Amino acid sequence: MQWQLLFISIPPVIAFAAFSRVGTLREAVLGASVVSGFELLYNSLQLGFVEPFSLGSLILFLGFGAVSLRRNDDRYFKLQPVAFELCVAATLAYFVFALDTPLLAVLAEDYIGIHGELEAYQRGYATIYATTLSRSMPVLLVVHAALTARAAWKGSTCAWFNVRVFGFYGMVALLFLSERLLGVTP
Repeated sequence: MQWQLLFISIPPVIAFAAFSRVGTLREAVLGASVVSGFELLYNSLQLGFVEPFSLGSLILFLGFGAVSLRRNDDRYFKLQPVAFELCVAATLAYFVFALDTPLLAVLAEDYIGIHGELEAYQRGYATIYATTLSRSMPVLLVVHAALTARAAWKGSTCAWFNVRVFGFYGMVALLFLSERLLGVTP
């Protein structure tokens, strides 16, 4: 089971927050970019092909890192998760609405390998949950991107980090629970 795929782009954010507390902007950007490169390498080796979400994350970290260093302003680097989430939201929306394919269900089954960890009777539920989340996640990602952008531009690194990491997973948990309580089905 490839659980690390549920946390794509988070280790570089952790590295940036840690390095920014003890080092310079250059060290924080470099540290986060190196961690993002290792994340791409690890995920790609585990899957046997270049993992596209990790690759996109690395490219965005390098691009936003370059802008941040050029302007000597960490706020630009902190916008990487915003761009990443908007790209993921667009990808999910395209697959759901244009291709009629719930991408999260495909990823959970084929790449994360969740069905291998579940009892046979639970697999259908997991597919239903991933299918409904595929439709609603683009909206959540756009809302979270806006919150992250606000925290990046107006808040401290600690506030940005909390919104980016804990805020995201909290929002996903609330969305999941809301869909279950409301009986949302595919």
